[in-house]
Amino acid sequence: MSQNKSVNRLFLVVVVMYIGVSFGFGALTSLIPALAKLPIYVSLLLSQALIFVPCFVYCKWKRLKIREFIPYRKINFVTVILVVICTYLMYPLIIVLNAISMLFSTSGTANVMELMQGQNFILSTLFMALLPACVEEFMFRGVLFQTYRKSKMLPAIFLSAFLFGCMHMNLNQFMYAFALGVYLAFLVEATGSIFSSMIAHFTLNFTSVALSFLLPYLYEAVGMSMEDMGPQMGMGGLASNMGSNELLTFLMGIMIWLMVAVGTTAAAYGIYVAICKINGRWKYVKGMFKEGTRERLFTVSLVLGILIVFAFMGLSIFLEHL
Repeated sequence: MSQNKSVNRLFLVVVVMYIGVSFGFGALTSLIPALAKLPIYVSLLLSQALIFVPCFVYCKWKRLKIREFIPYRKINFVTVILVVICTYLMYPLIIVLNAISMLFSTSGTANVMELMQGQNFILSTLFMALLPACVEEFMFRGVLFQTYRKSKMLPAIFLSAFLFGCMHMNLNQFMYAFALGVYLAFLVEATGSIFSSMIAHFTLNFTSVALSFLLPYLYEAVGMSMEDMGPQMGMGGLASNMGSNELLTFLMGIMIWLMVAVGTTAAAYGIYVAICKINGRWKYVKGMFKEGTRERLFTVSLVLGILIVFAFMGLSIFLEHL
């Protein structure tokens, strides 16, 4: 069996387990109300375990060295700083994609930030920023991408990023996670180290954690409360809760952010080139699309996993609009 077929089955297993446990936990919560009172960190830990454990078992079952999926190359302090700067320069693009998706779906990011209100900052950083940065990078820029890239680099980048978006299980986060996944895969190739994508992933997650703690104070400073934002961030997405004038203003805001994103993304490209050159990999990156075995990436199990994810997303959107 080819490695592509094997990791595609791994993705299907993770998807089925993730959705199955989500429904199962929801059913148990209705039967055992005490489960609803468990700290949010329990569900966060469980969600990451549902990704890490199957990947770990897969490596052991196939007798593969985990080190094979964690490309390590020492990166210097300057590279770390440039990765952080480059990541923040990508942030406006993420904002634009997030806003566009909110025209059709509930903001998954806003829902998570709402759940984080009143939580411990250190624990939130650990479970919301650090843990996902390590676990998710291990699976998507590690096990999946490092396998796919042996066949063909560019399809491997986009497919691993697409699956990364799928695993967020909602349309809102899918769009910007897809773009983020492409960026993170390019970072790995720019440095030869998965630690660069972990740093970038942590940077974005930590920013969300920090904002979830700062926003209540900012709203209070301007005489608003988080409840005031509820109707806008609520069920059904923004478009269904806006009048024509509000929607027009929102669309104009997207256009403004889009213009900002064009400039910052261009600047991010410049920083990316600098990262490649500092790590002596610019020549490699320019030629990395020429290599590969052209082995087929898509298999039945992969398509089935993707269909299950989008069926779940569709069901979620349908239920939101009821």
